Amino acid sequence: MTVWVILGVAGAVVAAAVGWVAWRDRERTASAEDPGARRAAVVEQQRYEQNRHASQSDVIRRGDGRS
Repeated sequence: MTVWVILGVAGAVVAAAVGWVAWRDRERTASAEDPGARRAAVVEQQRYEQNRHASQSDVIRRGDGRS
């Protein structure tokens, strides 16, 4: 009987903790700025990758000076 009480109390504590975390995280919803910021970050990353690719291909075409 004592084991079942302890397990029940532990289960209730775990359920309460999970419920509280879920309730707390509801308040952390994405704001209206997030989609715009995400798009801006993707554009910046793509621009960086394009510049990096162009500079690497330029080095390959003309050689890097090491022979």
